[in-house]
Amino acid sequence: MDQSQRRVHLQLSKTGGPPFNGSVGYVNDRIAPLLRARGWLVQAFAPPRPRLPAAQESMVPLALARALADQASGPRPLLAIHDGAGVSIRGPARQWAQHHLVLYHGLAYGTGAWIGNEAIDLHCANSPYLARTLRALFATPDWQGRRVLDPAGCTRVVNVPMPVPCVSTPAGEPGFPIGADVPVAVRRAVDAGVVVGHALQPGKQDLMATVGILYALNDIARRRGGARVMLAISEQSLPPAHQASIDAMLAGSGLRCADLFLPVPHLHQRAVFELFGLTRFGLAYNLFPEPFGFYVLESVHAGCPVYTNGVGNNRFLLPPAHGITVIEDATMVADATGQVSPAAFVPVAEAILDGIGNPGPVREACRRGRAHIDACWSPAAFEHGFLAAVERALAPPPPPVDFDALMVEVGPLVRGIDATSGVVRGDYGSRVLRQRELAIVQELVGRSAAELDVDDMQRLETEHRLFQEGVLALAVAAETTAETAGSPAGRTSGTGSIPG
Repeated sequence: MDQSQRRVHLQLSKTGGPPFNGSVGYVNDRIAPLLRARGWLVQAFAPPRPRLPAAQESMVPLALARALADQASGPRPLLAIHDGAGVSIRGPARQWAQHHLVLYHGLAYGTGAWIGNEAIDLHCANSPYLARTLRALFATPDWQGRRVLDPAGCTRVVNVPMPVPCVSTPAGEPGFPIGADVPVAVRRAVDAGVVVGHALQPGKQDLMATVGILYALNDIARRRGGARVMLAISEQSLPPAHQASIDAMLAGSGLRCADLFLPVPHLHQRAVFELFGLTRFGLAYNLFPEPFGFYVLESVHAGCPVYTNGVGNNRFLLPPAHGITVIEDATMVADATGQVSPAAFVPVAEAILDGIGNPGPVREACRRGRAHIDACWSPAAFEHGFLAAVERALAPPPPPVDFDALMVEVGPLVRGIDATSGVVRGDYGSRVLRQRELAIVQELVGRSAAELDVDDMQRLETEHRLFQEGVLALAVAAETTAETAGSPAGRTSGTGSIPG
């Protein structure tokens, strides 16, 4: 193929670094130079800048229309590469590019432009977990029609290993210079002998679980004569209304929100790594279903272990005993009144205190985790994987999935199903299955769509919403879905446990 044919248009968000605009910007900014070095003619979309100082571009996108018209006047590119926000600028279509690749940093943006869009040659996820989630979405069943939402999309999903910045810069990437230094209050707490943990992901925490763990840590420490425990937490996670709610939760305990938390502003990345060095543990008991998990990996890489409910990809990032400990059971899920017993979080607190009291095995686990991170998520691994994905996007597409060959499995968003209580712990949402629903799950898992009566399945889905709420999903056989583009071999790829 001569160079004139290797023209690529990039519709990627948060580019233009350094300074990098978050982890998305860090990844996206690597793509243009990577392609240019391979002889591609790269045209990157730039947000239009209206000349009028008070132009109402957000309401009347005249400048965007001009930019798109100018783009259309040139040669049709061989390839367009988008991310989720990028597809909102101009939806993938054959009229303006011969091939389309979408890189998913998550699934929050541009959904209507990519879900069911047959012009997309390759859906490129940032983790095997997100790839499985995409396949499950595309395989949303229409039982009466004996088809799925996007049969072509099901076979066009790969995953690529992300470049984790600390692999190249273990003390923190200097290309993230925006933010504050470690607050004096954190240093003073450490100097005073307080055991400090961290949870700096803004707005992602399950505050009920986080408060429950902090309460249990301090209750156990008080009874054993141990040190006080506090959590350095993003100040965005603790607005005044949340602080008041936490004070109400703690009423009568002798503790207040200010006794448990050290609010921290946004830090530059070297300060984040400095804070990792001051803290004894990280908490990621979150509601947000993490598509990848940079923050958790960075903590382990810096030698600070993380304890998590395993939401999103956090439960798949590292093998056991590599610095990430997943602890969650049905008792941690709120009941019908929205309440959780404080006793539910005692096992998490015990595990954290055991690690603090016996730091040698924890250090060794983080050392193994760091070696694993360096091996799996380096710039070279990303380069190899992403270039393989580009070539895959240009190749003839695989045939669409055969509906009758699909199998019923526990959905990829399920963290676990408790056979006794019926509690489903899920990234989409948790629910309680009745005994009849548990029996249905047991009966359906492992069966092919060809075996199932469409009228029965339509009735069951209307009544129980097991597919709609992510408890079950359709998937091709496991050996045919292991589609990667240079991602690490042997990654954990299981779903939630099947009851019984």
